[in-house]
Amino acid sequence: MNQEDRLQIRIKGTLEQVDVHALLACCLQAMLARVDGLAQADAVAAEALAAAQQPLVQAIVQEAGTSEISATLQLSNEPRRFSLKLPGGWCYEALLPETTTRPTPPEAGAGPINLGVGLFLVRSLMDEVVYIPRPRGNRWRLVKVLPFSAIGCVKEDERPITLTVDLPASYRYLNVLGEGVAALLGHASVPSTHNLTNQIQLAVQEVCTNIIEHALNGSGQLQVTLTLDRAKRRFIVETWDAGTRTFDPSMLPNRFEFASPGSSHGSGLLRGGAVLFISATLVNAGNYLFNLIMGRWLGPSAFADLSLIVTLFLVTSFLTTSVQTPAARFSAVFAAARDLSSIARLRRFSLRLALWIGLGLMVIFALGAPLWTSFFSVSSPVPFILFGLFAPFFLMQGVERGLLQGRMRFGLLAATYQVEMWSRLLLSLAFVALGFGVNGAVAGITLSFVTTWLTARRVAADLPTAQPITSALRREVMVFTGPALAAQLGQILINNSDVLIVRRFFPSEEAGLYAALALTGRVVFFATWSIVTAMFPIVAQRYSRGQRHRHLLLLSLAIVLAGSLAIVTLTYSFPEAIVQVLFGPAYLPIAPLLWLYALATTAYALANVVINYRLSIGSADAAYLAIGVGALQVLLLWIFHESLHQVVSIQLGLMICFFVVLLAWDSLHALKQVPMRRIGTPLALDETRAV
Repeated sequence: MNQEDRLQIRIKGTLEQVDVHALLACCLQAMLARVDGLAQADAVAAEALAAAQQPLVQAIVQEAGTSEISATLQLSNEPRRFSLKLPGGWCYEALLPETTTRPTPPEAGAGPINLGVGLFLVRSLMDEVVYIPRPRGNRWRLVKVLPFSAIGCVKEDERPITLTVDLPASYRYLNVLGEGVAALLGHASVPSTHNLTNQIQLAVQEVCTNIIEHALNGSGQLQVTLTLDRAKRRFIVETWDAGTRTFDPSMLPNRFEFASPGSSHGSGLLRGGAVLFISATLVNAGNYLFNLIMGRWLGPSAFADLSLIVTLFLVTSFLTTSVQTPAARFSAVFAAARDLSSIARLRRFSLRLALWIGLGLMVIFALGAPLWTSFFSVSSPVPFILFGLFAPFFLMQGVERGLLQGRMRFGLLAATYQVEMWSRLLLSLAFVALGFGVNGAVAGITLSFVTTWLTARRVAADLPTAQPITSALRREVMVFTGPALAAQLGQILINNSDVLIVRRFFPSEEAGLYAALALTGRVVFFATWSIVTAMFPIVAQRYSRGQRHRHLLLLSLAIVLAGSLAIVTLTYSFPEAIVQVLFGPAYLPIAPLLWLYALATTAYALANVVINYRLSIGSADAAYLAIGVGALQVLLLWIFHESLHQVVSIQLGLMICFFVVLLAWDSLHALKQVPMRRIGTPLALDETRAV
């Protein structure tokens, strides 16, 4: 033991919720357990704590709620004694028995330094590892995301609890930190945190060992802060040392990066996007076949009625997204933590929410069918009644798809779209062939939602029995639902308001022509949808783990841009041929507008990549901006609609401006972040926490 060893303990939080006595006891017992030759360490600790109980109570009362309680634990050699000091000058001392056998621990700084294995292990155990190299000011930050099952109910005003320990640069007292981790997690009242505690304890041990060996070289002080933030579901470990040496993570072995969770997600984006792209290509082909046949069988006027119903489905899909996008994001986070029980809770809650929303739509459209028929000048109220009756299935299949997306089960997700397309195509064609006209086509569309839901339900095959959702999870889901709704509402306004406005102000013949134009031009958006769908859960998982993810945004933008420009080039070079093949000579008046509409859709497809990227990292700014742009489009088109060319031109200019502003805003946000360096990347490459 050194001539004098001193540990400074600081406990901070809402003192009414913190068992200060228990936290101090675990630190005191852990320190005394490392005293050489002290056979009755527990007895000495118990005596000191008993003496300190009344002064502790007085200190807590004086602090009046939220503040900090500090204590100093000191071991001295001449004579051998232990002392405990509390605020206000109170001090307890106890003489310790002398011993002739004092094992000498390994000397810090001796032997080769192996940065790779220890830090490799830390990165595999924790969800976020950040290192800020600064001579005489090195900092490490480790974050573990806690499952909802590990935090229980959280009060709205509950604040984080922190335990800060200043200790000598020695292996001897690292057990104090391990006991502090266990004590803090014990305050969460969780019966199943044993494995979680072990992981955090091991990560703390490895980081501190590397600091003592490398940065401090066995001399000086090390400060470690342990924080339990139940409101944000985080356990945070932060270290500070005044060592003269910094770490160089670029010298870590390559296996570190390969073994990092989600390190191969760049290729995962391509693989998932490829699966969904192939499926989307077939689905789009089937959908276009559906529309081509219906356009030819029904004629422009009746096709305008069918297009109206399809557009209404797309418009109300913002409600589907209000349950689908949160399901995708939170299931991605839970899947990263292998927390199936929380996924089951999420599914149970989301399905019930979807059912209630669907029943509301049923009332609005089924009972209000005469009103909608009159407003849109449609020949029959039956399509609106069918729309309302099957709305609950429309919502519930969205939940199941969100879970499939979040768990990155892209194969089954792609299969659900195949089932929807083929059932819609075959059923609708059969009903129309039997003479049911537009009503038959709508019946086929609505029945396809039932078949899709039955297929997507397979996502729950490996889930445990769902328990009621926790208040913390419900609150997080509902808070995130707002931005998800905003993003989808903006998408609906931008993608579909033009069709509705044209249907409202233009004759049926021209409205049918424009519906065909929109259907053809939007192939850009739906062709690139697979990349966005694959990117969303991958970025969400990497963000929750603290890994870099901005490169996935740039990769997605590049892929979407390349695919979109190819389609724009085709529509510019062969507009008449495309229209002639797809819809026939009756629709040739839209040919000159085809490439302009495709270009406008390209700009929005790129903007949609940025919107979903920011949603996946929990940022709502782009989603609310999309609503503003969508509302502006509605206003402009409502005022200016002298011709179809004017309608398309307004959208083109607006979408280009939207994408430029959105990308600039995202880039500015990224540049404002504090530079931090992460494990496994060269120090020359600055990364930020949000990038």
